[in-house]
Amino acid sequence: MILAPLALLFAAQSGAATPAGVCSYAVIAGDTSSRKTNVHRTPTIASGKVGKLGRGTPVFVCGARGNWLWVHFAQGRHSCRGTANGLDVRYASTCAKGWVELHRVTIAAR
Repeated sequence: MILAPLALLFAAQSGAATPAGVCSYAVIAGDTSSRKTNVHRTPTIASGKVGKLGRGTPVFVCGARGNWLWVHFAQGRHSCRGTANGLDVRYASTCAKGWVELHRVTIAAR
């Protein structure tokens, strides 16, 4: 169970899973204790929230810091259209963005 999040973290840090300038496709895994996953402004639980994502929501992992992942996602007025290869960061300005705890995200093939 711990291996999948670690693999995601290493892929996000090294960029090995996708070409440079492309964010990896993933989904919100959530957990059994809550129906929604909070997206934070900074990589800490104490920071303000920018949104809540349900289990299975697609996101693009664009960076990592410790046990947190920097994700782009579609929500409200924000669209975030990626491809099967991921999200090209040059076209990510329309996405909502924030930090999600590492254990709440999982890699998913499209």
